Parts: sequence; structure tokens; C-alpha cells
Amino acid sequence: MSGDLRAFVKRLEKSGELVRVSDELSTQHEIAAAIKYVAQDEGKAVLFERAKDYHVPIVANLLGSRERVAMAFDVTERDLDETYLARAQNRIKPVVVTSAPVQEVVIDSGIDICRTLPVLTHHEQDAGPYMTSAITIAKDPETGIRGMGLHRIQVKDKDTIGIFLATPPLSHFLTKAEQQGKPLPIAVASGVAPLTFCAAIFFAPQGVDKFEIAGGFAQEPIELVKCRSVDIEAPADAEFVLEGYIIPQQRDKEGPFGESTGYYFTYDNPVAKIKAISHRANPLYHALLPFSGEETVLTSFMLGSYTLRQVQRELPQVRRMHIQLVGEIVIAQIDKKSDEDGAKVIDYLLSNPFAKIVVVTDGDVNISDLDEVAWAVATRVHFDRDVTIKSDLPGLMIDPSTSGGEKTPDLSQLTTRTAKIGIDATKPLSELKKFERIDVPQRVKQKIWKIMEKR
Repeated sequence: MSGDLRAFVKRLEKSGELVRVSDELSTQHEIAAAIKYVAQDEGKAVLFERAKDYHVPIVANLLGSRERVAMAFDVTERDLDETYLARAQNRIKPVVVTSAPVQEVVIDSGIDICRTLPVLTHHEQDAGPYMTSAITIAKDPETGIRGMGLHRIQVKDKDTIGIFLATPPLSHFLTKAEQQGKPLPIAVASGVAPLTFCAAIFFAPQGVDKFEIAGGFAQEPIELVKCRSVDIEAPADAEFVLEGYIIPQQRDKEGPFGESTGYYFTYDNPVAKIKAISHRANPLYHALLPFSGEETVLTSFMLGSYTLRQVQRELPQVRRMHIQLVGEIVIAQIDKKSDEDGAKVIDYLLSNPFAKIVVVTDGDVNISDLDEVAWAVATRVHFDRDVTIKSDLPGLMIDPSTSGGEKTPDLSQLTTRTAKIGIDATKPLSELKKFERIDVPQRVKQKIWKIMEKR
């Protein structure tokens, strides 16, 4: 297993998947710019040894490739998707320990978030520093069931944060707490183990404790420790934990913030007060750059694997899926049995708020290679016959081209509306020979692959 964050970083360095930066860089824009450069130029994880005004190293682009995600699960890339889904079903309950590395240092007075954590300001017009890879943990005020998720957090002042709490289960927890007129206790954990981080963004059913999913991923119980000031348990091996509560009925301007779709967004969002901070004696800060290659990898892997399983229950002809841009672009590879199959897949996927552009291809197209997808679209599509455009469908609220913004019945999430497009780039079954792709003989490919893999 990958172990905690620092163990995984050591493993990445040993395998040549980590770049070290020794120059002193500012947390305001400079480190974010360097993350973007390394991600685009080398594609590796990066460790910043010297953040200006801090003694805390910063690691980023941690899971920016499928290879590194597979390393976290300790499997090959080929087995990653199946392992991910199988382990998610094999949940293991967490255990609560009495002492933990994350509580080696406890600060319960004179709270100053940005003096303690090197929180990054990412983009030019961002309102300030944002925590983008910290998981927020809370409990259902009625049932006590624990939930967690990845939510963007703006540091507003020394002990105040704004939190973009627009998705369940935590949005539901807040609604219930506010209906009772009570604050919602929270814990914000930064620098958790890679598999715990993956569990936090897993699309779990309501009422499921994601720490049980994290245990399934790790194939052993996740150790939690009780927070010092709130009735919540947090990962014992995290680097930092912020403890506090969301103020009921209070909404303040949060943003602008450069979101995953590449645009700035500002909302009126909940406000929380931080009452205590605990951390390791020599902590490591985990950063995630929005609108980066790491987000693409995580979205395609996490959302793609889960969505594929859901789709295959209704449409077994779907073989693989590749997702780009937080799900707005979905490419589906199918085993076509009838000329209506492409349209069926398009109709099904366009009903999902995350899917705005759907492209359906045959099995001879590498859907992870956008050049190949573009080739299939350019050479196999009759645009007056194979393109579907639909209006007034549910959209993604961080897409600026969508409209609306009505609250859902439980007041927990905004829904927007938009037009969508589906492109059937599959070969007509009556003309398969005409669209046969050029290639070298299969026996030759297999021989050459074996020779080249030895190099």
C-alpha cells in the first residue's frame, strides 16, 4: 500500500516520479505557476523545499498520472479501474486511536491559518489563498453518520474560512443543522493518505461512511483520532487538521476563484470559524492546482470508472469511457451491434449534468488520445445525420455558458440548464470495409511490442 502522504512521496522519488525544487518561491502565485510548468513539461509530482516565510515543504501534482494512481493502489495501470471499483465495494470500517501523528502539535489559541499552513493563492484574480486538496469532514446532525468530501476553502482571515459546500452529503448536513438553528461542526484535513484522498472524491451512496471506502481501497482499517475541540474523527496520519464549525444561516461572498473549468466564479457561501489546528511536528503541505492535468487524471479515473459501471448496467455495449474537463466532455467506446447504438448512448449520457459533449466511437479508436478521437469525428461523421443537439438539459454550475441557478428542493445545490451536443463517430455497420483502419499485421505488432518492451 502507498501508506500516508510522506511515505508515498518517498516512493515517488525512489521511482523517479518526483521533481524537487530548492529555490525559494512565494505561496502567492509563484508555486502555482511552478506546479503548472512541471505538470506540463515533465508530468511528474513536484516537491517545493522552500516556501517563502514557511518551514513547510509543499508537494503537488501528486496523482497527476494514471501510473501514480496505480502506484497508490499498488497495482498495474491495466488493473487499476477494476481494482478501484472492486475495493470500493469491499468496505472496511475505520478504527479510532487515542494518539496520532497529526496531534503532535496542537494550537488552540491565537489561531492564524496562513501563519501555520502555506496555503496557496493560485490564479491572478483569486480573492486570496485557497485550500483545494483538503477534505472536509462532518456528521449528520440527525443520525450521526460521518461524511466527507473535497470542497474548495477560501481563507478569509486568521480564523475564518469560506467553504463552497454545494454537494452532498455535507450540503445536506448543513441544511439539517440550519433547520435546527445550530452550527455544523467540521474538521478540515490536509495532507491525507492518497487512498483516503481518492475515497473523499468517490461517488458514494448517501449514508455511506467514505472512511469505510478508504479502508477498502487500502485493504485495512483507516485510523482516525478524535478532534480536540469538536465531536468529529479525522485521519490520524493527516499532516494538518483544522477544527471548527459552520455558522448557521450566514452566507458571505466567496471568490472569485479560478475553478476546474478554467474560469473565475464567485458565490455567496457558508462561513466557518476555526477554533483549533493540529499538525505533525514537521508537516508537509499537499497542494492541488485547479484546471490542471492532475484534475483531468482524477476526473477521468474516478468519475469515469464509476460512471462506466452505471452506464453498462443499462447499455452493455459500452466498453470504455474517457472523461475530460470535470466530466463536460465524455468519450464512449462501444461494441456496436446496431446502427442505433450510438444514439442510445448519446441520449443516456446527455441526461447527466456532468456530460455536455458526448462522442461515441468504435473499438479501434484510442479514446484516451484526443487526436484519434478527432480523426474519428473528421472521417466517420455525417454531420447532418450523426450529430444530436438538445436544449434545456441539466448543466454544471461552474460552466459559465450555462444559465439559471435554481436551488434544489433541499436548498443544497444549484442546478443550471444548457444545450448539449452528441456526436456519433462510429462506423456504419453496412460499410465496415470502407472504414477499415490501416494497420500493420497483428502478428507483426505483437512481435515488435515484445522486442521494444525489452529496450
